[in-house]
Amino acid sequence: MKVRLKVGDLIINTHALDRCGLGIIVEVDQKALDDWSAGYFVHWCNPPKGIAKQSWSSDRWLEKVDANR
Repeated sequence: MKVRLKVGDLIINTHALDRCGLGIIVEVDQKALDDWSAGYFVHWCNPPKGIAKQSWSSDRWLEKVDANR
């Protein structure tokens, strides 16, 4: 079972077609999560040129960075 993310979590984008890598969760839309939509608003740390610094994303493509790894 995947862990629910929360505001402030450091995440990695795992979607193969999305070029953003490391980001921080800045907002969570619980209603969108309940509807299986993109419920996490992410601020990307270093997005590629031409890509927005913030975007909504789904937990299907986000993985929490574990500081103990």
